[in-house]
Amino acid sequence: MSPPAVRLRPLGLLLAVAAFAALAALYVFSNHDARSPDATEVAAPAKTNAATAKPAGDPAEDAVPSQGQTDMVARLLGEARRLAENGQIDQAKVAVDRAAKVIPGSSDIAQARLDVAQMSTPQYRLARQLSRARLAIASDESAAAEAALDAAAAIDPAAPQIAELRQQMQQTEKKDAERKRRIEELLSEMRAAIARSDLVAADRALNEAERLNIRDPAIDPARVELAHAQEDAGRQRQQQ
Repeated sequence: MSPPAVRLRPLGLLLAVAAFAALAALYVFSNHDARSPDATEVAAPAKTNAATAKPAGDPAEDAVPSQGQTDMVARLLGEARRLAENGQIDQAKVAVDRAAKVIPGSSDIAQARLDVAQMSTPQYRLARQLSRARLAIASDESAAAEAALDAAAAIDPAAPQIAELRQQMQQTEKKDAERKRRIEELLSEMRAAIARSDLVAADRALNEAERLNIRDPAIDPARVELAHAQEDAGRQRQQQ
């Protein structure tokens, strides 16, 4: 082998080693880039998660009320409205507050607060007492009608409906007195008919009295009298 050929062999080995080292470095860097995501890529999912996260609500409001809680609230709200109807507004508000502690944020409780507030107004209380007076007059309950009208006068003495209802009550009382007098006359006719043994006429008089007012306290004793007279007449017919 010639001397120039001997000198070229070490140089070729050096070039081969350098090329191999360059290829190895390129491979390592390529794998590192593939396995290491960019910092912006890592931050993106975290940003998305932060945007979609929902704030935690109040556990007391999110919880589903039990049947016992629902029943208790219904009872308290019913009591609140009854108290408000009777003019006991402070006690009604206390009942609503107790219900709010059982189920906070309930729409039924919010409505009850509005109802109690409305019932506390003079206009509502006046209308309520006037309505009670009308019902009592229609039912011939003079004492209840008078009490309701007195309560209405305490709220607004100048309300024109009060005078109108008092006049209506007086007219009703006058009619009641006339009806009662007529019932007494008919029951007297019944007894007179029993005395002369005319039970048909006695029964007719009693029926007419019942049509006028079957709740009159004199009706039941008169019915018993007529029943006894009919029994006596039946026994007499059997003995003949």
